[in-house]
Amino acid sequence: MKTHFHKAALLLLSGSLLLGACKKDDTGSLDGAVPASDFTFTTRTVGFTTEVTFTATNTDAFLYQWEFGDGTVGSGQRIVHTYSASGPVKPRLVTAYRGGTSVSAQKEIVLPPVFELVKTVLTGGSSRTWVLDDTQNAPIIVGPNDSDPGGYFSGSPAGSLPACQADDEFTFSTANVYTYDAKAQTFVAGGGGCQAPRSGTSAFTFGAPTGPGLAQFVLARTGAFIGVTDAPDLVYRVLSIDNQRMVLRAGRPTAGVVFTMKLRVKP
Repeated sequence: MKTHFHKAALLLLSGSLLLGACKKDDTGSLDGAVPASDFTFTTRTVGFTTEVTFTATNTDAFLYQWEFGDGTVGSGQRIVHTYSASGPVKPRLVTAYRGGTSVSAQKEIVLPPVFELVKTVLTGGSSRTWVLDDTQNAPIIVGPNDSDPGGYFSGSPAGSLPACQADDEFTFSTANVYTYDAKAQTFVAGGGGCQAPRSGTSAFTFGAPTGPGLAQFVLARTGAFIGVTDAPDLVYRVLSIDNQRMVLRAGRPTAGVVFTMKLRVKP
């Protein structure tokens, strides 16, 4: 019996609070001003996502409802939302007061494409040099396709790359210029061994991947290569990358063979 009485009391109390929050004047209208809803935002790149901090300019509402423009919502006077997509989004804010609700105008935010974020890491924001990561097992593997990338060759132990291949340097710039520095010699696949250096430069185009990966670039100069001289084409896909390491795949998904290479930033 006491339990039912307590529940009834709580229901009456909650009902009176709701009525108090939505108090009407003698004309039947909700009382209080309804300020125009507005907000500011700041953005920053986190990995390959864009983090946006939204702040409502009014601080006296009792409800802040955000529509982020990507199909999700949130609440709070100040809130952080992470976008994983790219392109334009148009968030808006709904605020509620005792006198009613107000809806802000939509504000467009243009989220950068993922491949542009990848390029920033690849180039270090200016120019960055990479080398094959011979400190790891299987620095290079070879397979028939993306589903079986090591089906032909599963890789060699750490420290086993030929010296004339391990010392190669691969530099990428924000000007879309790739530079290959072979040092003294170039390792030529197919039994060629260490031969005269094939150092050189090539322009490249950068964009979204045609298959698995975060981004891809296509070398413009015939005969240019990264890591291995017998890559099937001039297409290289970035499978993963951070400010120290990268996994790069040579060959389109339809090339018939793919080379997957581990690289690291030149110490």
